[in-house]
Amino acid sequence: MWPSCYGLRMDSPEDLTDEELLAMLTPRQLAELDRTIGETFADGGVDRAEALMALAQVYAMRAAQRDETSALALLQLAAAMRRRAEAMSGGRR
Repeated sequence: MWPSCYGLRMDSPEDLTDEELLAMLTPRQLAELDRTIGETFADGGVDRAEALMALAQVYAMRAAQRDETSALALLQLAAAMRRRAEAMSGGRR
């Protein structure tokens, strides 16, 4: 069993929802992550949102191959990317 983190007990970091993953970040960390993603994938058409979603999926798959701490970080990044892609596409998912 993965150790208790932020009052949550789970079998692995993959058990967390995007909301739970992002809630573990401080507001400053989340803002910095969002800024970095925004600079990398400038707000634009659906094609960029789709690319961002695809990259988020790659990070989520890679997380399964990492130690728990690295997996958690990759899953948080993927969650933030999905959140940004949603915003870019106007929530049409």
